[in-house]
Amino acid sequence: MTQVEKRYWDRVGMYITEEFAEEWIARMSISDGTGGRHLDEELDEYVITRPITPDELRAEVKELFETPYVEVELPDDVRAILFADRMERKRVPRLKELKAEGHTLDEAKEIFQEEMSEGVAEILGVEVGSLSIGYGGASEEDSGADADNGE
Repeated sequence: MTQVEKRYWDRVGMYITEEFAEEWIARMSISDGTGGRHLDEELDEYVITRPITPDELRAEVKELFETPYVEVELPDDVRAILFADRMERKRVPRLKELKAEGHTLDEAKEIFQEEMSEGVAEILGVEVGSLSIGYGGASEEDSGADADNGE
């Protein structure tokens, strides 16, 4: 892919091709177009929103591709997601490497998790303890199982 064939689309937070944009628009199309309500925290009240239409999205993409290519620095949250994805793809070889260094499987998993957490925390500029990053399901603490559901 050349630089001419892709553009950064802020709406999805990544570089896209026109083909990808069309596929994304097709998947995101809403059948009834009725919109919904969301809490506007600044106003502290619910406001009615209308979803963007596929035609509006296509116009947005067309405008993107009519302008020259501009390289942008990816937002920290996107960079953190990409980092975590790269780490996950290298998980098995990294665990085997750690085991070859003499760590138990549990130790290797813990080291791997620490490496991922530290990398993401560094990208986001936060402390490791403030993150909940991992694979599999939510921890018991985060599962919501103990929520009182307003009863």
